Amino acid sequence: MRPWTADSSRVLVESPWIKLRAERCVTQRGAVLDPFYLLDYPEWVHVAAFDEEDRLLLVRQYRHGAGKMSLELPGGVMDPQESDPLVAGARELLEETGHVAATLTHLARLSPNPSSHTNGVHILLATGARPQTALKLDATEDIVVEPTPWREAVEMALSGQIINAQHVGLLFIALARAKGLGAGTTGA
Repeated sequence: MRPWTADSSRVLVESPWIKLRAERCVTQRGAVLDPFYLLDYPEWVHVAAFDEEDRLLLVRQYRHGAGKMSLELPGGVMDPQESDPLVAGARELLEETGHVAATLTHLARLSPNPSSHTNGVHILLATGARPQTALKLDATEDIVVEPTPWREAVEMALSGQIINAQHVGLLFIALARAKGLGAGTTGA
């Protein structure tokens, strides 16, 4: 299979948070898609952080797209000057939870939506997280930190209480690494 070709591209919306492009694409079988929309976001980073009591640090905040509160992993956008997801993840963890981690490991870079998004989302695993400072929230953030036993977080994800599908997937990647969860295992 060959990649599609794009013979034209125009920017429709551009802001610090997103760029929306429309391209005229030709598929490998010759079908023309015009316009085909692409979303250019900055890189994202999310942290599955376990505190010193082996609880998962989750954050609850309002999400306007869903129109409700959402329980999620701490994280967000990598700043323009950040090229290292570990640096960005440590910053996001501190800002959103007030915690620092004893260890921080990069697990994977995935695509949030390979059909339309050009950015990646990084999942980090943090262990030994301990409180260090007050939260440092942006003007648009109102966050409540909820340390949660990780087995309860699994149940919350499986029952739909964690509504962000991306975070559910990232959580299970981190739990597979941290707790040995996988096919045929029950974890520690």
